Amino acid sequence: ARLQQPRALPKPMSASTSQLGLAVSRVTALRASKATERVRALHVTPIRCHVGAPSTDGAAEVTRRGALRAAAAAAMLAVATPRSALAGDNVVSFEPVQNERWVAVPLSTKIPGGWAPRPGQRAKQSKFMLYTDTYGPNYRYTTSLPKYVDGDGAVAAKEIQVQVQSRGGQESITDLGPIAGIDAAKAFGIEAEDIALAEQVSAAKRVDSGKQTYYQWELALPSGSRVLISACVSGGGLYVFSAEATADQWAKNEAALRGARDAFTVPVVAESTTDISNRIYNNASDGGFK
Repeated sequence: ARLQQPRALPKPMSASTSQLGLAVSRVTALRASKATERVRALHVTPIRCHVGAPSTDGAAEVTRRGALRAAAAAAMLAVATPRSALAGDNVVSFEPVQNERWVAVPLSTKIPGGWAPRPGQRAKQSKFMLYTDTYGPNYRYTTSLPKYVDGDGAVAAKEIQVQVQSRGGQESITDLGPIAGIDAAKAFGIEAEDIALAEQVSAAKRVDSGKQTYYQWELALPSGSRVLISACVSGGGLYVFSAEATADQWAKNEAALRGARDAFTVPVVAESTTDISNRIYNNASDGGFK
C-alpha cells in the first residue's frame, strides 16, 4: 500500500491580512444590525377596529363628558344673563330737521342690541308752534323712537325721544346759565304725566369726545316713573334727549337707559351766518336774494 503524503499546512496569514479580515467581519455585523433596526422601525402593531363597538380606552367617554359639561354651563349662563346683555349696542340715528332757524346736524344714541322695535312701529316726528315772529312760526320738533321690546318681549321704555328748537345767539348749553338754576321739569316742554311735580334726583354736566357739553338730569315722577334728560346747544338749536320708564321698566333697564342718555351725541357746529329767512325758505341765490 502506498503511503499518502501528508497535506501541507496553510501558511500563516500575515498580521496585515488578519487585521483586514477582522475589519470586514465587523462591517458585515454592523450592517446586519442596522438592517434589523430598520425592520423593527417599520413594524406596525395591528389594531383591531370594531364598528359600533364602544371604546375601551376611555377617550371617547371623556370627550362626551366634556361636551355635556360645556352644554350645561352654557345653559346656566343663558338663564343667568339677560338676553339683551348678550348682544352689543346698536347706534340709532335721528333724522336732522331741515330748513329751519338752526343748522341741521346728525344726532344719535345707542340702545342694547337685544332690543327691537315693536312690530308695526317706527319713528315719528311732530311739531309744536311756540310763537310767530317776522320769519313765521317758530316750532319745537319732537322725534319719538318706536317702542322697543327687550329680549324677553317686554316693552323696554315708555318713551325715548329728542326735541329741537331755536336757540339763536347761544353757542353752548352753558349759555343758559348754571345747571343749578334750570328747572328741567318745566324748561324743555317734555310731556310726561305730572312732570311738573317731579323730584330732581340728580343733575350733572357731561363733555363728550367731540367737546360738546351737555346738562343731564334724572327726575322721579309721583307715579314712580323715571325721566332721564340730556340737553345741549349746537348750530343755533337746543337739543333735548329724554327717556321715560315706568317703575317696572326702570328696575329692569336702568343701566341700558342711562347708557342711551350718556351716548346721546350732537356734534359741535357754529350757528349759520345766513339770514334766517334764507335758512327757512331757501330763497337766496349765490348773489343774494332772488
